[in-house]
Amino acid sequence: MESKDTIEETSSEDIISEKNYHLSISLNEIINEKKEEEPQQKLSKNALKRLRRQQKWEETREARKLALKEKDKRKKEEKRKAKELGLLQPSPKKPKVEQIPSDIKVVIDLSFDELMTDAEITSLTLQLSRCYSANRSAMRPVNLYFTSYGGRVQERFNTKLQNHINWKNVVFETRAYLDCFNKDELVYLTADSNEYIQELDEQKIYIIGGLVDKNRHKNICYNKSQKDEIASAQLPIGNYIQLSTRKVLTVNHVFEILSHWLECKDWGKAFLEIIPQRKFNAIGKKKDREENENHVTSKFVN
Repeated sequence: MESKDTIEETSSEDIISEKNYHLSISLNEIINEKKEEEPQQKLSKNALKRLRRQQKWEETREARKLALKEKDKRKKEEKRKAKELGLLQPSPKKPKVEQIPSDIKVVIDLSFDELMTDAEITSLTLQLSRCYSANRSAMRPVNLYFTSYGGRVQERFNTKLQNHINWKNVVFETRAYLDCFNKDELVYLTADSNEYIQELDEQKIYIIGGLVDKNRHKNICYNKSQKDEIASAQLPIGNYIQLSTRKVLTVNHVFEILSHWLECKDWGKAFLEIIPQRKFNAIGKKKDREENENHVTSKFVN
């Protein structure tokens, strides 16, 4: 009688073989269709090589998945044995953060879908995920809204980030922010505004532009705030630190700065904590750190 492991292994191999067979047929059909569509023009050698490489990659996909699962299984078993023998100390558990929810609302405006490439849409959805993660672990979590939710952003969430249906304290809103909130309460955060935020007001709703464009579209968020006749403001970055680049940050960095300010009520500390070091002016960075340390020290001395 065959063992259970042998039966499972044989079953897995049969499944892989069957899937590979169908994948092989599908890719061959693609090649044949190409030939039928272009009877006068044959595929180049490089095009055929690419198709063959793709075919080989697809044929070995399931085998690679199984191999990766086996590798992970072995690693877990080795780690378990090492802990039992005292060779590996268990990782200390992170202390649970005592959260005090904030009444502040933060909106991420997702109405720029048509202005981004597919790669930029992918980058944006990852930034939105980081916003959620930062809010979930924050000491002062805010009420987070994704407005104008749809298009390729929604498609990617539904296909690649399906666990978003379990996210808490996040509202996926298909309507635009003007249809959801009182216009007088809205403040669009943009580096092009002439106004500066001194502190966050719980009576206001702060909007972050959900756009990844490598700064191609100048003043787009500011112009939108003007068109919608709502207030705009920028973070007071220049009052605390010197940057070697324009004051344009990723969506998640802006969100994390707001979140960090709610915890410490200190813009300088929030900027230094969140803004990537590559954006700092080399001389200004040292000066800003010293000034920030003196500012913090003076609080305790006085």
